[in-house]
Amino acid sequence: MGWITLGMKLLPYIVEAVNWVEKFITAKGQRKQDAAVYMVKATLGLVESGVGRDLLDDDDVEKATREVIDAVVALQNIVAKKQAQ
Repeated sequence: MGWITLGMKLLPYIVEAVNWVEKFITAKGQRKQDAAVYMVKATLGLVESGVGRDLLDDDDVEKATREVIDAVVALQNIVAKKQAQ
């Protein structure tokens, strides 16, 4: 399984993690992102057993996950702002 394929499969879990964190975590900024990364890493633990790779301790995977979280949150904020207009 290529990295892009794996990334596309993880995207729904990242979006779901962001949604749950938005609902239940009152912290802001880095703490909120850390909570979403924690949830995604929990999901990655399940994926690891299927692909036989150590993804949880990969700095590139965590960096990419944080970048996707930032992008998802930015998109959600833009959509919310446009709907409020």
